This record gives sequence, structure tokens and C-alpha cells, in this order.
Amino acid sequence: MPTVVFVHAHPDDEALLTSGTMARLSERGYRVVLVMATDGAAGLTSHEISHDHNLAQVRASELTESCRVLGVSGFHQLGYADSGLDGQADVPAGATRFADVDPGVVADRLVALFEEEEADVVVGYDSAGGYGHPDHVQVHKAVQRASTRFPRAALLEATLPREPMLRVVRIIRSQRWAVPALGGLDLQTWQHAFTPRSEITYRVDVRPFIAAKRASLQAHASQAAADDGPRTLSALLKLPKPVFRRVLGREWYRQVTSGDPVRAGLLADAFGPKYSPRRRRADRQ
Repeated sequence: MPTVVFVHAHPDDEALLTSGTMARLSERGYRVVLVMATDGAAGLTSHEISHDHNLAQVRASELTESCRVLGVSGFHQLGYADSGLDGQADVPAGATRFADVDPGVVADRLVALFEEEEADVVVGYDSAGGYGHPDHVQVHKAVQRASTRFPRAALLEATLPREPMLRVVRIIRSQRWAVPALGGLDLQTWQHAFTPRSEITYRVDVRPFIAAKRASLQAHASQAAADDGPRTLSALLKLPKPVFRRVLGREWYRQVTSGDPVRAGLLADAFGPKYSPRRRRADRQ
């Protein structure tokens, strides 16, 4: 039974970026293994939740439910503290922020896990860390290093096409009077976020598994709650089902290495045919 190992930074990252693919692989008979780097304790949530509960425990429980609905076969928690958006989050005594750890140390642990799970495919993050979160960048660095020492597994990066994301940011900034809380999105950051469409290798159609993706997102209820403005997860879950299906019905990957030659056919079965983007005029601007 082939094994695909997904390495994520925080609980809910798996739901946003790869949950449809994970559900698809599980149904097709693959072993789906999730490695979670941090406890997610620096995640933004409502005062009611943060004041009355241990957020790390809440998020662990939410992640357990997400794994259940996605058919995850194996789970590993690296146990690092969430570094926060600026990499300076407060952490309990004795804990270590993930972004402060030597990527080589993390890679050592990942190699051991890949060997234990007999990974055929490993999925990490793109070099931008998506939108630049320090924990996402750290995942990219550690998985890249681990992959060089575990070359038999193919390496893919979970990502999004940069160009449509950048267009959305520009629209939001132009309409900041309507949603002031989002008007401060940094255009320069998003000009270098995620992956150019031309570099994406796989576009996975997860619309047949959209119910599982929605359930995975719903499991992370703490991240849909906030006191100071809209949250991404909350906004996505409020979309009408046809719109939700259209917006979140595809997931995106860049292939970095092919692994052993025998895995060429495995990748085609697991992630579908190679993606051949047609460049849009707006993408060339």
C-alpha cells in the first residue's frame, strides 16, 4: 500500500491546503500520514476560547476530528511551539518556537519518520512558505533537507497559484472601505507569495471530496472565531455550497523530485495528470 506523508505547520493548514487530496488518496487505498510541526497555540481566536480553554488542547482535539474525516492512517506531532505570525510568539517555559529550531535538527526527525512510515511521496511547502509565515518557511527548509537524505520518495510542495491570489489581494485593497480590517494586506508580500502558475505541476480536482474538505475546515472551529474582524476560515465556511465548491474544488502542488523511477506511475495515479496552465493575460502583467 503506497504511503503519502504530508508535513504541515499548524492544525488547520492541512484543511486549507491539502484536505481534499488527503481524502481522495485515502479513498483510493493510499496510506495517508500527517506530520504536524506545532501545537497551534499562537493561533488567533476569540477571547472566550483563549480565556476559558487551553488553546493547544482545543486545537489538538480539532485536529483529531479533521484526521478522522479525512481518513488519515498515521499521525505524528513534532511538538514544537507555534512561532506566531511574526515569529516572536510567547511560549511556555521549556518550549521551543518552531522557527527558532535549526532546520537540520527538524530534518533529522523527519528522515526518521519517513523511514518508519516507508514514505513513497512527501508533501511539504513552497519556498515562500505560502504567505511567508515563519513556521511555513521552516517546514519548507526542513522537508527539503530531509528529502535530500531520503531520495527514494518523491517530493511535492503544497501551494496555490500566485497570480489569482494576487488579483484577489488587489481587489480587497481597492475595496478597503468595505472591509477595513483587510485593507492593510501587504501587496509586496503577495507579489512573492505561493508559486507562479507556470511552475505548478499538479492541479488536483477535489470536488468529489468537497464534503470531506468542508468537514475538515469545520473541525477547526476555534480558527473561525475572532473578536477583531473576519477570519479566513470563517469567511470560507460562510460561502454558499456551489461557491465553496468552485473556490476550493482544486488543490495545487509543485513537484520538486521524482523519487525512485518506479514512482512516476504512482504520482500520476495519486495526483492525476500533469498540469499544463494556459497563461492568462492578467498573469503576464
